[in-house]
Amino acid sequence: MTRVDHPAEVKRRNNALARLRPKVTLLGGLPDDAREAMRAQLPRNHAKNVSDADVAALVVNPKILKKEPLRWGRDRIGVGLLRALYEQRLIAFDDTPSPVGAVKSPSGHLVVCEAGEPLAEVIAANYAYALNAGLCIIDETDEVERKELLEAYYSIDAPRVNSGEVRDRLQHRLRELCNGVELPPEGSLTFITRELPFGAAFPELPSTHLISYPDLGITVVNGFAAEQKSTRGTNVAVLVDPEKVRAPEIEAAAKILPSRRIFVRGYQGKGATVRRVTEMVDLFPYDLLIFATHCGDAPGYRWTYEFQDSEGIDRRLVTDIALGIADTDDPDMLHVTRFLRFHQLDGVDWTDPVAKEQLYVGTAIKDFIEQRKLDLEPVEKEEIKRVIGSAVMAMADNNYLAMPRSLAAEGSPIIINNACVSWHELSKRFTFANARAYIGTLYPVSDSEAEAIVVRLLDKFFGKPLPHAVWAAQNAVYGTSGNRRPYVVTGVYPQRLRATKEDVPRHILDRFRQECLSWKKRLETVPEGEDRLKKDIETFVAYYEREIALFRKRWGV
Repeated sequence: MTRVDHPAEVKRRNNALARLRPKVTLLGGLPDDAREAMRAQLPRNHAKNVSDADVAALVVNPKILKKEPLRWGRDRIGVGLLRALYEQRLIAFDDTPSPVGAVKSPSGHLVVCEAGEPLAEVIAANYAYALNAGLCIIDETDEVERKELLEAYYSIDAPRVNSGEVRDRLQHRLRELCNGVELPPEGSLTFITRELPFGAAFPELPSTHLISYPDLGITVVNGFAAEQKSTRGTNVAVLVDPEKVRAPEIEAAAKILPSRRIFVRGYQGKGATVRRVTEMVDLFPYDLLIFATHCGDAPGYRWTYEFQDSEGIDRRLVTDIALGIADTDDPDMLHVTRFLRFHQLDGVDWTDPVAKEQLYVGTAIKDFIEQRKLDLEPVEKEEIKRVIGSAVMAMADNNYLAMPRSLAAEGSPIIINNACVSWHELSKRFTFANARAYIGTLYPVSDSEAEAIVVRLLDKFFGKPLPHAVWAAQNAVYGTSGNRRPYVVTGVYPQRLRATKEDVPRHILDRFRQECLSWKKRLETVPEGEDRLKKDIETFVAYYEREIALFRKRWGV
């Protein structure tokens, strides 16, 4: 609730609850403002406030209350919670050290959770319980080493780099970081991690990843909700090919998907502009989105700002900036998306955790954001060859800087991104924007590899759990003896590509009408002086009105 965009955060949680369709929502451990913001979005008498004292009253099975609670320390709480769930006991925490060890997997699925985020361990335990899985906690990885390992994957195709040796080294180190993990024979894995692709180090088993922060819970809800009985399948697919690289997988997908009764819309060549793709990503109600283009960190600018913060301290902040540019209806105006990365504050490297421990940040970043709104100007500007983490995708006209407000008209789609090096940053951005699953690459792939993988996902392994499908496809393409496994899956394990019977044009048109009406109502409530917000909403309304007219003409609905 301290974020300036906290209404959007409340809406995201409300949307997740709507997908889950619970009978009752319990609000526990929330500050007063957050609790009231959530209650305002939920149906009357739907939400109940709960405290620690209410836990026993929530237990449905009276036999649980008769059992001795499981005594557990305040570390490795995920393992303790899962044990309590399987043993049908309450859990009581104290200051004694927690037992070392993992919970064995009854089903053959193992959840491996990186320490450091207690809430992530709680979610990991519930996720494992839902899958009848085991749980193992590994040590938190060092922030500097995480960045170095990801950078090594990013640079694996650089000149004079022996990519095979680099993959060997990375695989070895990732396995070392998972020391103590006992792999389930012929089983499967979910890694809950800050950002490392641990599954790439265990090619012998299918695996998926969940990002432990900031919204792991919503990602889990989105994935499980999509696989419940009576839910829609992946009935609407969008294919994006700006023709910046050879993309035979798009042509193959355009043939295979309709044969599975999946509606396909394409953005190809000059039709795949930044504006059209941006509008589609946010506003079109798709279930599956496949990209095929070049991806990488963009060149940009290094801007240095000097200002005094609200505590009266003189600050010097160095930022790296990448831009995404799209046209608008106004020929004299462009829409600019800005990616900003902090580089240094008062001479201290922002990515150096050791040096940052001695740095007093205070209100510097908050004040910088506020002062920049008031036209704070940089005192120095220079061009740089790479803005780390910008991860832009090449479209027909300019670079698409994917910073989606939402996806698929507030949906939770599956994203397959065949752009090279498309997993690192974009898996986090797209899942944070509510993608329930994201498949990307750790390093460059050839067009023939991309086609072979996608064809197998959409054909032979269609309907299989996505992590298993990707694992089987990579085994078929690369064999089982090597370590080349560029594709990484993010999302809960049971998700699948599947089609269900539906009048798809009617469904799309209905969604267009709903969204158009919703944005028109929102337009009526825009406060005076919020001209930019008003302009954005007017653009959304115009998009839907245009699409409604086109769909009615094309499909006669």
